Formats: sequence, C-alpha cells, structure tokens
Amino acid sequence: MSQILLALPKTDLHVHLIGCVRASTLEELAARHGVPLPLPASDLYARINSDPTPEESGRGPWFPLLRIYELIGSCLREREDFARVTYEALEDGLTESGTVYQELAISPTVHLGHKVAYATVARGVQMGIEHAREALGVDARVIAAINREDSPASALALVDEITRNPIPEVVAVGLDFDERKGPPQRFIEAFRRAGTAGLHRTAHAGEHVAGAANVLTCLDELGCERIDHGYHILRDPAVVSECRRRRTVFNVALTTSRRTLRPWRRESVREMLDQGLRISLNSDDPKLFPTTLANEFEIARRDLGLRASEAADILRNGIDAAFCDKRTSAGLSQRLESALREAGSEWEALDHGNGGAGA
Repeated sequence: MSQILLALPKTDLHVHLIGCVRASTLEELAARHGVPLPLPASDLYARINSDPTPEESGRGPWFPLLRIYELIGSCLREREDFARVTYEALEDGLTESGTVYQELAISPTVHLGHKVAYATVARGVQMGIEHAREALGVDARVIAAINREDSPASALALVDEITRNPIPEVVAVGLDFDERKGPPQRFIEAFRRAGTAGLHRTAHAGEHVAGAANVLTCLDELGCERIDHGYHILRDPAVVSECRRRRTVFNVALTTSRRTLRPWRRESVREMLDQGLRISLNSDDPKLFPTTLANEFEIARRDLGLRASEAADILRNGIDAAFCDKRTSAGLSQRLESALREAGSEWEALDHGNGGAGA
C-alpha cells in the first residue's frame, strides 16, 4: 500500500453501519443482550457470503450475508450500542484508510423488528458522530435505508418516522437489500415524500439485476441524486450515455461480493471508468468481507491499473456527491487539494508502480 495513497483524506459514501461492527464488539453485545451466536464472531465473519473452496468446504457452515446482517442487527438494542459502533466505524475508517467523512447507512426496519425504536437508533448514531467529531476530527452523515424487501406501506411509514424525529445528521433515504426482491418502482411514493421533506435520495441499483432499467427508474422516478453500485448499466449503451451526460456518480465497491463475482465486478468498474462514467470508491461492509477503503484503492491501483489522475478524480467525486452542506463540502475539498499539492511529484510517480489493465 502506498503511504501517499493511504494518507490522502477520503470520503466513504456507501458504507453500512451494521457492516462496520467489529467482531470483538459483536461478541460483547451478543453476550450483553443474550443473543446466541452460531460461532464465535471472528469465525462467523470468516464464513460470510463466500463460495468455499474445495479445501474449505468441510469447514462450514457458511452463512449468507443478509443472515449475518440480521444477526448483528439483533445485538444492537440500546442507544449506547449504536453510539459505540458508530464511533468505532469512524475511528476504523480514519486509522485504517484516512477516511475523514462517512455517510453511514442505517437499516431502521431491521431494528424495529427487534422492538428498537427509530429514535433510539438515530439518536445513538448521532451521539457516536458527535463523539467522533470531538475526539477524532472526522465527520459523518446518516442515510436511513428502506429495505426493498419490505412493503411500500412500510417505506412510507419509515419516511414519516424520520420526518417526525428530525436529527440534523440524518440527511437522506436509501434503498437496499436484495434488488431482485424489490424493484424500485414499488417505492416511488416513499421517495417522493422524502424529497418533499428535504431529504437526499440514493438507491442500490444495477447490482443484481441484469439490465439498466432500474438505474433510470431510480434517477427519474425516485429522484435519486446518485446510485450505489450500478454495474449492470454497462449492458445498455444508451443509459451509459445518458448517465455520462448527467454526470451521475456511482458509488462502487470492489470487494463486497461473492468471490466468484469479484473479477466481473472489478472489470465492470474498469469499464465504467473507460466509458467516462463518474465513480466513487467505497467500503460497503468493510468488517464482513473484509476490506478497508484504502484496500479498495489499492485493488484498483494494482488490478485495474488506476492512474493517479483517476484516483484524484474519484476522490473529488466522493466530495461532489456527498450529502453534506456546502461549508462541509468546501472544507473537504480544500483538505484534499492541499494534500494532493503536498504530495506533488510523489503522487504522480504512483503511476510507475501500476502493472494492471488500463495503465
């Protein structure tokens, strides 16, 4: 890992709070709240969402990502729990990757299923952000994600709950979980209501569905300002052209996928860049796969031949697409440009170390 690349201030716009929970923290919270774990947390994390190799197949069981996601969610019960995991997510982002700003996606209906009120979740996350601002000098905002496997009525109820409990850090709604089980058109009314309330909007689209239609639906009907993932957009040149024209930012991640899909995903991201689409790199569920944001940049540099100029543009895209106020955005931009100027010729020299495609 280049120390120059590691040191650059970064934003992480596509990162799920539950996916940031440390294994050691999960062990403690599960014990506190009496939630049985099928394996010790460190072993559990090692068996998430991966197709085992022949050598590994006898060392199961193996667990789907969303099952573990629900399990971790069941261990977060009190406001202090959410404050703790939020602070730890921001601390890990800073120390492991130089991440100075994150947009943490929370999944309120997961917690509502365990009788944890939305206000408990949101105020706990707010406490963690405030602590991290003071202690670490980092910042964050919150995206309240609609579970697309829930009903449209549940989505509307969540939007109403957000607006009844305004918290400055909660600035947006998202749409996540399995894209194949919840097409975006089911949530048009909820997203329009969120927009009327002044909330930003984003959605996972083009991740699981082989086609670009979901991306356009999210942009045109849901009013999304950016897209999470979006790889399948490459199947439709007309949609690629339209998103290039609109300068849509796609928040991509290189590691958070089954092992067999990772090469395809990485090739897709390289093609998105070559097609002139704007991307930001993100960690998604860093503790569960595992990865870090710095690791995502290193993968892009090593395997995708990411050039220094491309990396700089990706970092700028992350600031441009952030759901923060203009003052915060300007501060992030100033901090990044100052770091790039300070790196100078050493930053440009990173290109000479690239051996991957596109170099």
